[in-house]
Amino acid sequence: MRREISWRVQKEDAGRLLKHFLKVPMGLSEKEIRRAKFREEGIRVNGKRRKTNALLSEGDRVEVLLETGEETSSRLTVSRLPLHILYEDGDLIVVNKPSGLKTHPNSRGEEDTLANRLAAYLRDKGEDSVVRIAGRLDKDTSGAVLAVKNRAAGARLARQRERGDFSKTYLALARDLPEERTGWIRAPIGPDPEQKGRMRISPGGKEAVTWYEVLGEGKGFSLIRLQIFTGRTHQIRVHMAYLGCPLLGDPLYGKKIRDKDKSPGILEIPSLGRTALHAAELVVLQPFTGEKIVVRVPFPEDMKEIYLPDPVSLC
Repeated sequence: MRREISWRVQKEDAGRLLKHFLKVPMGLSEKEIRRAKFREEGIRVNGKRRKTNALLSEGDRVEVLLETGEETSSRLTVSRLPLHILYEDGDLIVVNKPSGLKTHPNSRGEEDTLANRLAAYLRDKGEDSVVRIAGRLDKDTSGAVLAVKNRAAGARLARQRERGDFSKTYLALARDLPEERTGWIRAPIGPDPEQKGRMRISPGGKEAVTWYEVLGEGKGFSLIRLQIFTGRTHQIRVHMAYLGCPLLGDPLYGKKIRDKDKSPGILEIPSLGRTALHAAELVVLQPFTGEKIVVRVPFPEDMKEIYLPDPVSLC
């Protein structure tokens, strides 16, 4: 997918070197500038290719070709099953992933994941590009998923994540009620050597930080709002189990672990049938304009069967 950006030189930037203008105000990285320099139409001023040591005048239009195009990943079989789009522009697309749908295929034989559906959607629009999903959700988890349409947008998104400008807010239904109604969970997470695919709190694991707040209560459960500040596998599920409040329907971490609770087994909610976790809000800056984009996703119907009010407005 071809991606270009252009800026008009204002009075205060007249007389500046082009290479400085590319960094500020255009906000290009050294790597992006180097790549653009070697493209046929990579860096232009008023439609003509220019070197980065050129001086700029007021009113000049600076144009940069960040990408020339790429084809959809050949490894992805397209799937034209429904795709619920919440937001889209030339660089970003946010979709509502339903529970039960994987984010990415784990093998070549899988033909229906969110990535497969995105590949079909972009191909049908004539916007062939490698599918880049920023932050996968577990198969059971529903809600907002962000994908970027080009490498340049992906690089800017990575910098946003480092600065904390890109965030998600989750809603979960958890067993019982945390001892504190709001707080931080800081407990390192690592693989469980005794069970493949399971994580656990481990002193030798990677740093993991989660913030939570209780929004409501029901009979034997609570509604929790959460944000994560590190991206560890199963982070919310592991941390809530660590608090003694595993998520309803969680088949991996549903056993209570407080010493005072010796009751065995997994809490089963027949009307749910999956881990009660929903990505309810996504906040991101448009990679090139800096506009703040806020996308909210309605509370899913299966979780409403347990907690009727829609709490998404509280995010």
